[in-house]
Amino acid sequence: MSSAAPLLTALLVVVTLALGGADYYFKERPEFTDTPAVEDTANPSASASSDVAVIPAQGTPATTGSSSSSRVVKKGVSTKKKTSVDVGALLTSFQFMPTQTSEASLLQLITQGSNAQTMVLLLNNDRAALFSWIEGDNTKMIFQSVKQALQEQFSPKVTGLIDQTLTSENGPPIDMLAFSDPAISSEKVIFIRVRDRLYEFHIAEKGAEAVSALIAELSK
Repeated sequence: MSSAAPLLTALLVVVTLALGGADYYFKERPEFTDTPAVEDTANPSASASSDVAVIPAQGTPATTGSSSSSRVVKKGVSTKKKTSVDVGALLTSFQFMPTQTSEASLLQLITQGSNAQTMVLLLNNDRAALFSWIEGDNTKMIFQSVKQALQEQFSPKVTGLIDQTLTSENGPPIDMLAFSDPAISSEKVIFIRVRDRLYEFHIAEKGAEAVSALIAELSK
């Protein structure tokens, strides 16, 4: 078994819980960041609001109080190789059929569509998920901005809220945010950040099992 296997197993467990294995009801919402809030919305679709907070387009490095530019890379390990996940090949291997859509993802709205690739995934001609993803050096900052934006938009009906970072000694940290909120989307929403990519899924009930397996592969 590879050294990454325990981390992927943990990820599958968390994703399964997020997709309906169990519901967590939070009476007090976690404080994500102190960045400016955004306006609330009652739109049940994935398109949260045109007033959603705007962040710099990807390619602009995030700045923090600590040194974010330095990172340790093990000798002989190619970081570039690990980030080059062939998304199209993975979708094909899981028998997903990507289709064009005019439906806006939260990533598109928050980044003003900057390089976000968005599609609907069909499985056996049924909708499995809305899938959107971006790649860049500032995905961690974007992920934090997404959490802050959603913190202000959650309705009292939000359930299944999971905000977690999975870590292992030999693999990259995996940031995950999952929730269900009819005021934001009629489907369960999961964000996964791994290395320099940030993925967003709005998951239909019929596609839960297949999408869970896809997320595990994308997180390697």
